[in-house]
Amino acid sequence: MQQLRQAFANQFSDGGDGFIYRKHQKGVPVRVSELERDAFVATFSNRIRFAMWSIVPATFGLILLLVWLTPDSDSPAAQIAMWGGIGAILLPSMVMVYWAWGAPSRELEHRLPEGPALTKEEARALALSKITYGQLALVALIGGGVVWKMSTKTDIFRGFGLVWLILGAALVVAAGVQALRKRRFSQR
Repeated sequence: MQQLRQAFANQFSDGGDGFIYRKHQKGVPVRVSELERDAFVATFSNRIRFAMWSIVPATFGLILLLVWLTPDSDSPAAQIAMWGGIGAILLPSMVMVYWAWGAPSRELEHRLPEGPALTKEEARALALSKITYGQLALVALIGGGVVWKMSTKTDIFRGFGLVWLILGAALVVAAGVQALRKRRFSQR
């Protein structure tokens, strides 16, 4: 949760006398006071805390329902109920986080911007500067780990097992492409 709060707070950069707010760090810059920034961050923290803590009782409720309604946890019906329940728990939480994230832009939409939004190139350079090569290597390792783990359980070259091979390869390729893009942008 602390990383999520910090990512939200990073939308507010120091602007001399006060702060500059950019939605997702790339939108149009809008000047806000320090009090407004602190209020936005505090409100976001409270909403996120509520969203995260609401998952706990919902999960206990799901477990109780699954034990009561589907005693055979390996049955297809139990698996569908479990994954459907997890989705039903996480979807509202994700909507709450997304809504809380956009609160400053909704509240500040009538203020005069201080300049234009970042271009795609500037936004991409900013995003890639925040990703480390270690993080990209971890994504590639996870891709390889997915393939290795699933190959012990299923034939990854046939049927549904092919999905795991494609997913693992996609993670490795995506991490490699991002590493090359990061290197290219850092050399500019």
